[in-house]
Amino acid sequence: MPSRKNEAAGTARRLKDEQVFKLVFPGFDENQKALTKSPTCTGQNIFDDKVLAGGTPKGGWPIRMQEGQITQGSGGDRIKVVWLRLQEWPDGTAGGPLAIIRGSEHFAELYAVVPFRGRPDKVRLGTERMGGELLVTAEEDGCTGHQAGTPCEASLHIFLPRQGTLQRVVDVPVERIAYGSDREKGTQGKLEFHMTSASRVQPDGIHLAEQVEVKDDGGQVLRKAELDRVFKLTETGLVANEGSLWERIAKPEPEKAEKPEKTKSPPRRQR
Repeated sequence: MPSRKNEAAGTARRLKDEQVFKLVFPGFDENQKALTKSPTCTGQNIFDDKVLAGGTPKGGWPIRMQEGQITQGSGGDRIKVVWLRLQEWPDGTAGGPLAIIRGSEHFAELYAVVPFRGRPDKVRLGTERMGGELLVTAEEDGCTGHQAGTPCEASLHIFLPRQGTLQRVVDVPVERIAYGSDREKGTQGKLEFHMTSASRVQPDGIHLAEQVEVKDDGGQVLRKAELDRVFKLTETGLVANEGSLWERIAKPEPEKAEKPEKTKSPPRRQR
């Protein structure tokens, strides 16, 4: 990194956007502020990854660096999580490399990178410590401000840095709203299934407290259930000790699903 004034020495270095681009993509042209379809500093050709399939850069190739093109999240020990939103899709999502970086007095460091796609106005980045492991989190909130009467979902995507890449190990549900047809005796109209959860990262894993409510179309709560789950780190990723409460209770029916035959047993109710 270029040297700084003496009064700035010893303070956390804030990387400029062009420095972040150059750190992630060594082939970035700082003079032209342009990026060709080149690999990241870890050798990954992320633009060929299926996660970014079908995306197109705004203005085409080469990509021209624009102001506000990087989403950042902070972590401990001067670590930053950055998401370079370089491609777009017709559905409003954006995509590009998600990376862990850190700027020091003399060097800028990158530890891991992965292609990521999401809604720019809905994603919030951060880090958590789970014992000796550093977790990278990307919370995508698809429920705040959603239209009443429509389904939605909010999830916490969790990544683990491994050998220069960020492995997506689990998607933790934060909130879900869905609707199903009348399946409760004495109720009319559609049912609303609403799940909320609160997560706590502990040394032994991620502790998740889930709650599911079932309401009729008048807003009356018909059922409510709660469940505590723990996601523990294994060789295959973060694995929960039991299934989600949502899968046990909600299971909303498709809008045009055919009604079961009368000879079949009705679904079992849970309270």
